Amino acid sequence: MMRILVLVKQIPDLSSIRFDASTGRIIRENVQLQINSFDKKGLEEAVRIKEKHGAEVIVATMGPPSASDVLNLGLRMGADRGILITDRKFAGADTLVTSTVLAALVHRMEPDLVFAGKYSLDGETSQVPPEAAVMSGFSFRSAVTSIEFSPDMKSAEVECERETGLERTRVTLPSVFSVSEKLNKARFVRPSVPDMSDRIEIWDSVKLGVTISGSDSPTVVEGTEAVDSTRRVMFLDSVEKAYEIIAERGSGNRHQPESIHLEEEQMGREYVWGIAFSDKEVAREIAAKICDISRGNFNVRIIGNIDPSQLEGLPCHEYVYVPVSTARAFSDYLTGRLMRESPPFVVLPSTVDGRDIAGTIAGTRRLGLTADCIDLQYRDGKLYQYKPAFGGGVVARIVSRTLPAMATVRRGVFKARNSPTKFRIIRVEHADQYASERIGFEPVSAHYESLFQNRIVIAVGKGMGGRENLEKVLELARNLKASVGATRPIVDLGWVPRQQQVGITGFSISPDVYIAVGISGHDNHVFGIRYAGTVISVNNSADAPIFKYSDYGLVMDSVKFLEDLAALARKSQVQ
Repeated sequence: MMRILVLVKQIPDLSSIRFDASTGRIIRENVQLQINSFDKKGLEEAVRIKEKHGAEVIVATMGPPSASDVLNLGLRMGADRGILITDRKFAGADTLVTSTVLAALVHRMEPDLVFAGKYSLDGETSQVPPEAAVMSGFSFRSAVTSIEFSPDMKSAEVECERETGLERTRVTLPSVFSVSEKLNKARFVRPSVPDMSDRIEIWDSVKLGVTISGSDSPTVVEGTEAVDSTRRVMFLDSVEKAYEIIAERGSGNRHQPESIHLEEEQMGREYVWGIAFSDKEVAREIAAKICDISRGNFNVRIIGNIDPSQLEGLPCHEYVYVPVSTARAFSDYLTGRLMRESPPFVVLPSTVDGRDIAGTIAGTRRLGLTADCIDLQYRDGKLYQYKPAFGGGVVARIVSRTLPAMATVRRGVFKARNSPTKFRIIRVEHADQYASERIGFEPVSAHYESLFQNRIVIAVGKGMGGRENLEKVLELARNLKASVGATRPIVDLGWVPRQQQVGITGFSISPDVYIAVGISGHDNHVFGIRYAGTVISVNNSADAPIFKYSDYGLVMDSVKFLEDLAALARKSQVQ
């Protein structure tokens, strides 16, 4: 019979988190705790597999005694065993230490399949699943949206989310799957289902057989600070005025990257590394940022699988071209190279594949890794990594105690810039034995252009009304030559592809004009538009939080705004 291990986490209600600016502390007292929603999807899928095929389901968490609440929920949902890993010595554990502890549990349980959420909403790192997988010797698939088992239950075909669509691959079990929201709808546990907390097993470091402790964490938080908006809203009294601003600031083709001066390569200087995997735009952003923070200290080397003919103007001294198609093969190459070399730091893209590569390398080499950084600085011999947490309202300043320091950054956070200096190209041949696992790929609907393609982005929230109004948004986008984005609730409803989501669990974008229609303005969303040029928001409530993060605002019905703006856009085209 199949054995399934589900890893879950108890997290705070992000809307209740407060920050004390005088002490730099996050205030967690009296904050309600809940199960991470992605992990709950994994629990649901495990129970469904049990009901359909027969399986033993074990739900486990690592945390304080209070974390037993999520195990009780898992048992009430249908899990057979609950394991609470708790020990004072694990206090302060970062993702590497957490992954080490959970991998030890995997070794003890010997499951056929491990489920975890693709990330936890309080940290958004996506690091633990790939790190635990590589430490366990299991294969790994991220952002899984569907699973079809072979008749013998020894392998599966899985569908996984990627930035440009859905990819199908074959995987042999045992494997670790991090799961997406799209996988299922978790069941409601009726109050009549009895409490099962007496069935929870308590495991400490001795029972688990590990000697690692939280003090062994390679990443250290040196401080935290609140993030405040610098925008001041001006309310407009007509849609015509909004259209004038949109036409003035969003017209023309997408602007070309600015120029950046690349210092002359110096013999004897160390190289710092940036990674260019599949996404050429974020590669330019990473290279430009590394170029900035390396002045007077390092040469810049970019390693990637993107054909160098697509990277003209990339600001680096050397481009190492590794023509493989899969993240697993690229991870193998980088891991091997890092066995021989140790640059001061490595910066990777926070794409689905980039996170998998970073987590695999960090788990294999036991390196500190900070995910989704919004800034990087180098001083006093350290890479300072600035990472948002708790919905984006707080930023942590992190350093690594291992070399190389590793960080991932999201597309749209840094400016892409070009250098007139030509880079040296070194081509490396590396076998890609995983390419045959790919079965197919379904791209995002042609109705939706990339959030990074146009100067204008129109994003919608629940305030836009029903799904029937979406066609108005798409028509308006066509007339304005704009991309369409959405908040997480709209994406969760399936109205808009997940690849169009804006926010801390979606994309950070920097269009010239961002039009927020019917969006309330929670921290999770506004994190994704901090680098937008002009923000115009429409909401029927003058007290909506979105206006705190806007340059211009209209207090009116969202559907009326869409119709009036579309009429103005059509009229302008006729003229």
